Amino acid sequence: MNTRREVLKTTSLALLAGAVSAAAKPKRIIVAGGGIGGLCCAYELMERGHEVTLLEASRRTGGHVKTIRDPLPDGLYADVGAEHFTNPGYVQYRRYVEKFDLPFLPWNRRQNMYRHIDGKWFTEAQLADRDVVKSFGFNERETAHILDHGWTDLSTLYFAPYVAKFTDEFQPFGVGLDRLDEVLLGDLLAQDGASDVALRFIGGRRSAPGKPPTSSDVSALFRLWQDGIRKLRGIPAFSRDVFHLKGGNQLLPDTFAAKLGERVRKNCPVTAIEHNDSGVRVTFTENEKPQQLAADFLVVCMSPLLFTGVTLTPALPAEKAYALANVKIGMQSRVLLQARTPFWKGDVPSINLETGDKNMVLVYETADDVPGESCVLMGSGAPVQTEEDALAAFRKFYPGQAKDTIERVIVHQWWKEEPTCFGCERLALPFGQLAKFWPHIGAPVGRIHFAGAAYDNMPHGMDAATRTANRVAEAIHAA
Repeated sequence: MNTRREVLKTTSLALLAGAVSAAAKPKRIIVAGGGIGGLCCAYELMERGHEVTLLEASRRTGGHVKTIRDPLPDGLYADVGAEHFTNPGYVQYRRYVEKFDLPFLPWNRRQNMYRHIDGKWFTEAQLADRDVVKSFGFNERETAHILDHGWTDLSTLYFAPYVAKFTDEFQPFGVGLDRLDEVLLGDLLAQDGASDVALRFIGGRRSAPGKPPTSSDVSALFRLWQDGIRKLRGIPAFSRDVFHLKGGNQLLPDTFAAKLGERVRKNCPVTAIEHNDSGVRVTFTENEKPQQLAADFLVVCMSPLLFTGVTLTPALPAEKAYALANVKIGMQSRVLLQARTPFWKGDVPSINLETGDKNMVLVYETADDVPGESCVLMGSGAPVQTEEDALAAFRKFYPGQAKDTIERVIVHQWWKEEPTCFGCERLALPFGQLAKFWPHIGAPVGRIHFAGAAYDNMPHGMDAATRTANRVAEAIHAA
């Protein structure tokens, strides 16, 4: 005779087997968008035994992860999109680097930085000198904190008590700070004793008569939540230890694409989506002809800027539609200066420059693993600018005396070179509207899921893309 315990055990095993069987049953999934998020999600779903089709609107996969070699000489290369990954951080990304045994290199672009402040250049050693720090106007408490923790860690002096309140990185509300979405960060810091110069370097604007906060301002709650996420993940405010794949970061999306094989269909822009409780039907263009595919689930890995142009039947819920239509995406160009020789060596303390010039905000060397005299400097510029603008800016702010040997300037403008991924990372969510965007922007709608950096809680490029891809793949697998 079976005992009650044996019956319960048998029943539990049967239920577990049924759940495993349901989760293991192959599902048909369409992934719309072949950036690293879409490729990663499609790969994870394929690995779980599901039938996957990836539709990419452009001629190439990888999205913002793009490595160029032409017209650079002598085997030089540059990542004109996503540049690096960190450790700590980028947990999922680094898992693939290890799984696929991809070669990677440390990158010193954030070591020994040389900063241009108020018309003068400062080394890191100078910015760790008490007299220099005091000369900017920091108060005694701020000065001591900078000397103890470093120039880039100033914000933690004021953020720490608030950041400690966040215990769930996906939940910015309900920790006693909700009111701070209606407070400018500068006002909160000033209330806590921050000097005007601290506000300047931390980046907190104060309210002023006749200048009420606008949606382009950043609320104290949003900024503190982002730092709360970093703390929960064990990531410093400024990651100095960064890495890149040898030969270019495009190696990882190319690896995903190779493993997916014919599941990837390029030049197939999605134009319409029908969805209901039982599945989805996607209309797309291929060879200038409309095509349709039906599936159990759809994963949207397109930029919100493009997805809002797709016809949905039925329409998205109001909260989701508002979040996607009103999110702001940043834009920038990537500037490359190809030089005949590393002219800066022995001339300046470091070529890792923080310039303050919008035409080339940062400068650093890339592809320094390639032997030979030829070299490439890289930086971020304005969304729209010319090669002449970039070169003139560099020659104006360059802190050394040596004559440069620059032979070619390349300004990679995403809006022109890659129209399907012309935006960059998602900007801060609008002041006073955090609850209108989160969690709606990343939430699924029935059988439509969303993956990619724009839909994560902290939209840091390849990190956010691979994190969301894994979450969505697991959710669909378990459905």
